[in-house]
Amino acid sequence: MSRDYCLGKNVFPMRPVKKQIHFVFLTFLFDSLAIVASVYAAYAFRFFLGIIPLQGDFPEIKAYLRALIVIVPVYVVLFRAYGLYQTARHIRRIEEIFLVMKAISFAVVILMAATFFYRGFSYSRIYLVILWIFSILFVSVSRYVLIQLEYRRKVQKKELARVLLVGANRNTRSIIQWARNNPHYGREVIGVLARESSLVGKHLEGVSILGKVDQCESFIHSLKPDEVTVLDNYFPRNSIADLAATCEDLMIDFKIGADFYGLLSRNVDVEYISTVPLLGFRSLPLDDFWNRLVKRMFDVAVSLALLVLTLPVCLLIILAIKFDDRGPIFYRQQRVGRDQKVFGLLKFRTMAVDAEQHTGPVWAKANDRRRTRMGNFLRRWNLDELPQFWNVIKGDMSLVGPRPERPHFVSQFRQSIPRYMARHKIKSGVTGWAQVNGYRGNTSIQERIKYDLYYMENWSLLFDIEILIMTLFAFKNAY
Repeated sequence: MSRDYCLGKNVFPMRPVKKQIHFVFLTFLFDSLAIVASVYAAYAFRFFLGIIPLQGDFPEIKAYLRALIVIVPVYVVLFRAYGLYQTARHIRRIEEIFLVMKAISFAVVILMAATFFYRGFSYSRIYLVILWIFSILFVSVSRYVLIQLEYRRKVQKKELARVLLVGANRNTRSIIQWARNNPHYGREVIGVLARESSLVGKHLEGVSILGKVDQCESFIHSLKPDEVTVLDNYFPRNSIADLAATCEDLMIDFKIGADFYGLLSRNVDVEYISTVPLLGFRSLPLDDFWNRLVKRMFDVAVSLALLVLTLPVCLLIILAIKFDDRGPIFYRQQRVGRDQKVFGLLKFRTMAVDAEQHTGPVWAKANDRRRTRMGNFLRRWNLDELPQFWNVIKGDMSLVGPRPERPHFVSQFRQSIPRYMARHKIKSGVTGWAQVNGYRGNTSIQERIKYDLYYMENWSLLFDIEILIMTLFAFKNAY
């Protein structure tokens, strides 16, 4: 294709990335104003309201305003380090708030350390703690308002990224569904190209299949999309390189499905040996010894506290189970955990005694007749999982992680589900990212694995806390 094509009358329109850059600048401006407002608010709260007794002379606000020369850059640099100024962030609002909390907490620690070395003025340590609270509040609120305004623009289709999908398969279907269910991200699938001629003219999830994959360049010129995404598993390598070059020449974003060859991962990395690029997986956050130690300390502390707090509830459940059918209270089931180690998972019994005597291992399902009356109640409110806090204290499990499966099913899934065994690189969890998103019970294993892998590749202590909070409200498919 000649470069003259894109230099003549058919020049492609400006892409949405330009608007995204403007939004990043607006976010920076809002952050700066929120930080300045938090400095004023913290000063007023500390020194004017009189809630905390003041020792020594009343400090002038000028000294605290001069500190903005340091405070604002420290905040902004850490916001950028945590990915809060990326032009395109497909993260949920709660994730954004957690990232803001992490960045501000780190920033305040740095500022507090700096006050020990700065001798020009004695800044109040209590003031910095109050600043930390107000900063999180003001920045979070300002970002939430800004995100809502951006979402509204995209829902109203004032700012759309028009996407052409090359390939018609389950990944194509998933992206179309995601774009339709999340209009606030501003992505519109304008067409699909399929490999089979028989599919041309039909629809996939309501989107027209316009032509064949080998016609993609002509459709790029006629449709002028903002992004081209290749999802066809049989697209030739040399054609991928040519298509990527064409898109780059026409200022179009080019992407390729990351789960070719069953990778199913966003954690891939490129390593160069000599001049040869090698594709592989980056190490996981929980491969690090210190991260594992922090997670383990958190698990033990929280599990002990929860065991004490839920003890009255557990005693009532024990009495109710005995009164219901006079059978055993607990049920111990073999599960596969980290490094394929088999352990006994402890639960309150919800099924009839010897429920699988004639069927063997089978999935639990809605309206399962094997459940007891008390079992229906316990499963509905996730109360049957309470004894697993003891599994956590013993070290068999973690509070958060991929849910452990029975050996019988593990042996099946490892043969048919790509990267299924990768989930056993970390400890299994009482709850998990897949479970709080509704993938539990008799639901898609393939989708569940994607959520498990996402969690493993993006672990942080705050992510664990977020999942634990979400678990309190996650009752979908609880049977």
